[in-house]
Parts: sequence; structure tokens; C-alpha cells
Amino acid sequence: MNIGVGEALLIALCGFVTVFLLLIFLIVVIKIISAVVRTLPAISAFINRMFHKGGDKSAAPADQAPAAPAKEEEKPSKPWDGKLQLIDVDEETAACIMAIISDETDIPLDELQFRRIQAL
Repeated sequence: MNIGVGEALLIALCGFVTVFLLLIFLIVVIKIISAVVRTLPAISAFINRMFHKGGDKSAAPADQAPAAPAKEEEKPSKPWDGKLQLIDVDEETAACIMAIISDETDIPLDELQFRRIQAL
């Protein structure tokens, strides 16, 4: 079976169109999946706030021990003097933490203000 040049070009064009349509379809699917994954933490936090924040306290089981009072954070006795306070953290670890935060938030390091880094 011999095909002419015109038919060969038409078949090639159909192949190119098919490939590009599938690539566009994959781009759309990836964008949708990434949007869903990006919103999952927000959705999860919203659901947790909705069910746990204003929940009925009388519905709690009687055998459950009362929650311990929240530990008060240490408040500095004087206003912040612009120096970074490291608590149980060495300088190398603090530098890594600051670099990671800068990278994840896409905020330049010179625009961030770190007041205190404390090991938990």
C-alpha cells in the first residue's frame, strides 16, 4: 500500500495534534492536583476548627481527665532589642532553620526578623 506525500503529512499532523492535546491534558490534570494538595492543609485546619473550637463541652466523656492548663510562654522583661535569641540551639542549626524558612516562604532573608529560636 503506497500513500502519497499529502496523506503522509496529514497522518503526521494528526500525530502531532494528538501528542500536544495529551500534553495539554496532562498540564491541566497536574494543575488541578497541585491546587487540591495545596488546599488540603487549609481544609483540614478549617474542619478541625469547625468541629473542635465551638464544640459542646458537656458532650465530653466523664472519665476523661480535665486538660492541663496551657503553659505560659516566657515573656521577655524588656522590649525586643533586635538581637536574635538562641535557646538550646547552636548557631549552625539556627542558620539552617532561617534559610529553610526563607526558602519555603519565598521571602528574602534580609526581610525576615527572627527574634527567638528555641529547641522544643
